[in-house]
Amino acid sequence: MTQKSSVEARLERSLRNQVRAPRLDGRFDAAVWARIEAEQVKMAAPVVPSARSAASRWIFASNVVGGLVTVALVIYFGIQSFLAEGVSLAVPEVSTGLVERLVSTLSWPVTIVALSVGLMFTPLGRRLRAELG
Repeated sequence: MTQKSSVEARLERSLRNQVRAPRLDGRFDAAVWARIEAEQVKMAAPVVPSARSAASRWIFASNVVGGLVTVALVIYFGIQSFLAEGVSLAVPEVSTGLVERLVSTLSWPVTIVALSVGLMFTPLGRRLRAELG
């Protein structure tokens, strides 16, 4: 048993001689406590979002467009109701050929956008959004 303890003692001395840990002074303790206090202050501060999300920007844009359309319609029908009976505003007429061309031209882009928006809510879409954003 004494031989085992003497071997352990020699190994302990050898290990202590090989590993030289630097002496830490008061500056180290002060830096650690300052870092702990900074973390506590950071955690206590209210979380303020730094930037608006893309969804809030889209909602704001759609609200602006809706507001502009509403104002235009109120002005249009307000002018019509306050004008004399004989005077009316001319609404521009759109030819049926133009409407057919617009529908055929816009059908594919609208389809692609609708499918893309639908894809965003699938597991594959969430994975793609995580990789891209």
